[in-house]
Amino acid sequence: MSESMESPRTDLSLLEMLRFLGRHIVLLAVCVAVFSVAAVVLAFTIRPMYRSEVVVSPASTSGSSLGEFGAQIGGLASLAGINIGGGGKKSDEALEYLRSRAFTAGFIQRHALMPMLFARKWDAVRKQWREPEDAPTIAEGVAKFSKKIRSIAEDKRTGIVTLSIVWSDRVAAADWANAMIAEADQALRERAIAEQSRSIEYLKSEAAQTSTVEIGNAISKVMESEMKNAMLARTRDAYAFKVLDPATASDPKDHDSPNRPLIIAMGACLGLVVGILVAVARQRRGVRH
Repeated sequence: MSESMESPRTDLSLLEMLRFLGRHIVLLAVCVAVFSVAAVVLAFTIRPMYRSEVVVSPASTSGSSLGEFGAQIGGLASLAGINIGGGGKKSDEALEYLRSRAFTAGFIQRHALMPMLFARKWDAVRKQWREPEDAPTIAEGVAKFSKKIRSIAEDKRTGIVTLSIVWSDRVAAADWANAMIAEADQALRERAIAEQSRSIEYLKSEAAQTSTVEIGNAISKVMESEMKNAMLARTRDAYAFKVLDPATASDPKDHDSPNRPLIIAMGACLGLVVGILVAVARQRRGVRH
């Protein structure tokens, strides 16, 4: 007898496969049911996460448009810390500040987020870490917040920026998203005002010392432009980020994860696969006996 006749056939036809499934329909149904129930329990046990998004447009935060005075004042504007042109660069700087580790760390500390980010390590009753020697660091908090909670996407064509927060508390997610934009905008505003104030003071001292009428006039024009920019920084509602669509709390049913239908479907598929494997194993044992 040939070797092919001694071993069971492995390449079943479609009809034979259907007959095989029909003979083990009860086993398959039980496996699918068990795994589906387990998937349902898992899907409704996992803590739901909600997404809140705030859409902003980087506002124009350029320094003085002083190209026409560049030849007259030479390196004076650079010494005073004044940016000649470069509005697009300022927008990029604002976006990088929003992404920066320093700003993120400050935000986490100001809002006391560490106990929430590492809730399993925090003793809410005693208001302290369960194991003080193994307490998470602010660097770990920044890494977790940046990788798993906050995301920033920029549309390169339009310049529109979307900041997203994914968190288990839908109201907190919206509050954090709006607060991040507001606090970054305020910090950049204060930084610009401080820089412009230093520039104005420097230009005043230079104007008092110069004896050249042309340079004195150029300095006066530069100083006038800087004072105008400082006034705009103090009075403009949106300095670095103009909010187009503020974040709002998601609907309780509109969670970002878990995808419950997908989990249940995957559970059912896994149950079917396990059922088929068990049925094949049983049939092979029967053939051997």
